[in-house]
Amino acid sequence: MCSGVVFYFSIQFAQSSMAPGGGTESAVVASPLPVDNKVGGPSASSGRSRSDGSFQQKNIFASLLILSAVCCFIECNDVITSKGETLSPSAKNTVMAVFSPMIKTPGPCKFLTGTRKQNHQCRRDIGLPEAIKEARRLAVTHCEEQFRYDRWNCSIETRGKRNIFKKVYRETAFVHALTAAAITHAVARACAEGKMTKCQCASERKPEATQLAWRWGGCSDNLKHGKRVARNFLELQPKHGDPVGEMLRHDSEVGISAITSAMTDRCKCHGVSGSCSMKTCWRRLGDFNTTAALLRTKYHLAIRKIPVNNKTSRRSAPRDFRPRETIYDQLYYFETSPTFCSVTRGRRCLHPDNCATLCCGRGYTTKVIKSLEKCRCRFTNGRCCQVVCDYCEKYEDRYYCK
Repeated sequence: MCSGVVFYFSIQFAQSSMAPGGGTESAVVASPLPVDNKVGGPSASSGRSRSDGSFQQKNIFASLLILSAVCCFIECNDVITSKGETLSPSAKNTVMAVFSPMIKTPGPCKFLTGTRKQNHQCRRDIGLPEAIKEARRLAVTHCEEQFRYDRWNCSIETRGKRNIFKKVYRETAFVHALTAAAITHAVARACAEGKMTKCQCASERKPEATQLAWRWGGCSDNLKHGKRVARNFLELQPKHGDPVGEMLRHDSEVGISAITSAMTDRCKCHGVSGSCSMKTCWRRLGDFNTTAALLRTKYHLAIRKIPVNNKTSRRSAPRDFRPRETIYDQLYYFETSPTFCSVTRGRRCLHPDNCATLCCGRGYTTKVIKSLEKCRCRFTNGRCCQVVCDYCEKYEDRYYCK
């Protein structure tokens, strides 16, 4: 705002200076003094007046431009407010794209309007756009599954045009963690399946506890490469002096850490008639639903922190925001979550007690759903392998918010 106002007055000053009769030079030329060619006469003094006036105009115009540049620099650097309303642009835009309706874009990332750095990654690493698409599917599907009977069901809208990325809510922390976990999972699995050119199966170290009857091999999910790609794609570098950026980086690392804890050993038996005299074992990521459930638990246990106003406070950032932790186990957020009551209309409840919370006191309607299902299944004539079933009517009560 400051830079715009100063720049506007600079343009107005310049236009008024160049307008006929609007500047000092025009006034001097129009002066009715007699022309005298003697040195030091009125003509010389008029010339000095014109040059002095022009010099003063240039100085004033230059000063206004410098003031405009200073204001612009201050405004561009003043990105952290007392409410923490400004988020990390790259991570914010990526997570918003993940939880928004999918639109195929002409860019290298195909299903995501990426930054210049992200587009370079998608162009260089063949198979990454498809992995990002799979990460989006994992994040959205499992998020909606975990919160299907809560007020917030992974919608990015809070009320009207507001969304959860305007401030750092508990939900903002969760979707950042889930997105980072989904990208890590999708890339690690894509490497093991040979869908990416920059990576391959992980070369896991053979565990010391492996028995002689085991053979450590197979194709392990490349978790190390998945974590590296997720950090680079979301630009999760430490942001010193930026509490908001550091908090979002921390929450994203919590998601990556949750994926790491989901690694398990998988084994396949070898031997005559399945005797399992020899086993081949490898490392594999668990089902992503396990990771989503773990992050949901961390969502409910998230801790609120008070942001620092860089405009009015001379204190350094709190120690909680500094990258001193090596274990990422706790989600943090700044602002108390909104009620999300405006997005629960028409939602299905689990039971009347759940409706009391989900519907925000507006009440609910009950619908009786009739369906047919197989029942009284039996073998035909008492013989094996041929089953005959009857069809029974089933009535189910379903509840929906008003």
